[in-house]
Amino acid sequence: MLTLFDTLSGHHMAALVALFSIVVYVIAGWPAMRSSSRITVLAAAAAAVFFVVLGGGLEALALAASRAIYLPALLAVMTLLRVAAQQSRQVQTAAHFVVDQPPRRRFWLLTAGGHIFGVLLNVGGLQFLLRIALAGTVREKEDAAVTEIRTRRITNAVMRGFVSTVLWSPVGVAMNLVIPLMPTMSWVDYLPYGLGMMVLFLFTGWIFDFLEPKPKARITPTNRDGGVGAVFMLLGLVFAITGSAAMGELIFGIPIRAAILIVVPLSAVLWTVLTGAASPRASTAMLGINGYRALPSSVSEICIMASTSFLGLLLAEMIPMEFVQALVSGLNAGPGVIACLIVLVMPLLSIVGVNPFITGTVIVGSLTAAGVPIPEPMLMAAALSGWCSAMTISPVTATVAIAAGAAGKGTDVIGLRWNGLFAIAFAGISMGVFLIWGSFVSPGS
Repeated sequence: MLTLFDTLSGHHMAALVALFSIVVYVIAGWPAMRSSSRITVLAAAAAAVFFVVLGGGLEALALAASRAIYLPALLAVMTLLRVAAQQSRQVQTAAHFVVDQPPRRRFWLLTAGGHIFGVLLNVGGLQFLLRIALAGTVREKEDAAVTEIRTRRITNAVMRGFVSTVLWSPVGVAMNLVIPLMPTMSWVDYLPYGLGMMVLFLFTGWIFDFLEPKPKARITPTNRDGGVGAVFMLLGLVFAITGSAAMGELIFGIPIRAAILIVVPLSAVLWTVLTGAASPRASTAMLGINGYRALPSSVSEICIMASTSFLGLLLAEMIPMEFVQALVSGLNAGPGVIACLIVLVMPLLSIVGVNPFITGTVIVGSLTAAGVPIPEPMLMAAALSGWCSAMTISPVTATVAIAAGAAGKGTDVIGLRWNGLFAIAFAGISMGVFLIWGSFVSPGS
């Protein structure tokens, strides 16, 4: 509620109160947290102290808190949606339908499944679909080479479908971290550019899947009655959530980030009522109980999201504008070249362990604060494209870690070995797009 009030009213002091509640939540869940989560929390706390010592104002600290605490709030409402999905028979039916397909249709259906489940369930959707998809490779009695090929193709297809949501989804974590840093651009303004980059990302993925070796063995698709209907039902839910949030912004003037916090829990309740086997009252009560029980299990994820984003936002505030302006001026780079550098830097730093949460906020925050002449849609598209490349190869991202666990492989195999060339290809194609785009941008615009 504090986050919703902060987002609607613009009174960011409420964010400091919300941040304090997160600190209490972190302290309570400290024993259950992973070591990586503890490190990022301590780093964010140290950055906050350093920021104050350097003379940072309370207003700037409250603004950083406002932007950072939105992500745990988003995760909380998405947890409710995930719980609703776990109670829904249609989710299981749709997941098995996209998995049990012949090879010629599997890439696009698995990619679509990864995309839909990623929008609706975030990383929980990635984990859920990979578990079902890869269970089939265990059931089939095949030699090791065929199993390896099939595991690789399934994992890559689901991963690429999931990662592509970063480029446009209004409920995505990256989108909600970066878009508040844009002075004038809304999600609706950016949407056409994001969808275009999403198509480019998925088409590049399809090319790589097409060129990969195919197993000689063939599976017989399982008959899944109602599979098509279940998939379209989930797709309709995606359109309902994104469409309702967009209409809230366009018609009622509600910021889309606030609209998401309203629409998602309402959608979870409506979905439960319409698809639940029990009475509406019993289904809704069960949703509330299970949602409350599910939140403690997300403590590490909440800590990483809040602390890394808060750390990145504070670092962006501490970088002098004059330094950024002098750096860009010294490079003598136009908007297209700046966008290309962003696409390159984010995945490269992620390989050595710098989380794209930090890189994305520092780059976008410092460039916008310094008034670097690059169109906001280009800056946003470049940052999210670099973020996508990082998510497919970096061992510090949840995407690679979850895929590695599901496939029984190391993060180096899932990341650099299976997706390294793909990330390079997408980065190269994206850079070409930004260079062409930049050639049409007038200086100083």
